[in-house]
Amino acid sequence: MKRRESPIAIVKRAFEAFEQRDVDALTELSDPSIEISSVTGVIAGREAPYTGVAALSDYLADVERIWDEIELDPEEYRDLGEGRVVVFGRVRASRPGGRIDTPNAWLWQLRAGKVVSVKVYAEPTPDASWLFK
Repeated sequence: MKRRESPIAIVKRAFEAFEQRDVDALTELSDPSIEISSVTGVIAGREAPYTGVAALSDYLADVERIWDEIELDPEEYRDLGEGRVVVFGRVRASRPGGRIDTPNAWLWQLRAGKVVSVKVYAEPTPDASWLFK
């Protein structure tokens, strides 16, 4: 019998897949209706989240198009229960016009061992209790 993976382990695998730009691994980890709300999407001019596993390729293409470099540095993982994981860390990135090095938070929602949504919060406030609601 296969042991069920913890939500934090799944999120860590998703960060690794993103780092490798591995759309197949991201697809395997994702619910078919996944939604991604990110800074990249805003810069790309998207008015709605990336939705569905087919949009994972669009998301990675936008990452490659918008950023010359991007490094996610997740530092602290908190399992909030009910399939929610919040991760605090930093994003370091460069694009024409400048570099950023900023605190970041990612709020993940999982269901049945698959990522249902991820929301990216650039420069979260020091009191990030709003993430836990």
